Amino acid sequence: MISKTLLLFLSTWIIENTEFKEKIDSPNLFKLSQKEMADKACFSSYNCRVKAYYVKDSGIFYIDQLEPEKNVCDKSIILHELIHHYQKNNDRSFDLDEKTLWTLQERQAIYYQNLFLISQKRLNNNKGPENVLQCEGGSYLDLQYKYNDSK
Repeated sequence: MISKTLLLFLSTWIIENTEFKEKIDSPNLFKLSQKEMADKACFSSYNCRVKAYYVKDSGIFYIDQLEPEKNVCDKSIILHELIHHYQKNNDRSFDLDEKTLWTLQERQAIYYQNLFLISQKRLNNNKGPENVLQCEGGSYLDLQYKYNDSK
């Protein structure tokens, strides 16, 4: 479960550390099993590594194995998805094709996820991960929607 306190903390961090300067309502949160996540996010149950994703007008879907209240890497995953919530719920528009816009938004979310991790490490006497690569192999930008049926 993700507490309102954690969502407030992450939203406050976003407002203080990104170009998103106005708090918006928190998204709905949906906890999914590994199989549900694989079926929805990977189109295959084989080797699905997606831990969370965001859908505008629906909310954040996250795997039930995450412990964002305890684990800074998991917390950063929720922050990453909250960044997508802020990206998709502002008044800015870009004259870009959908694939380019998605790629740029994903890279921005990864950038802020890394910034969050290094800030948390500094607050923790330089202990802990400082980037997504140190959180179980990092982001899966190039893998998360690729169907892989090889074994």
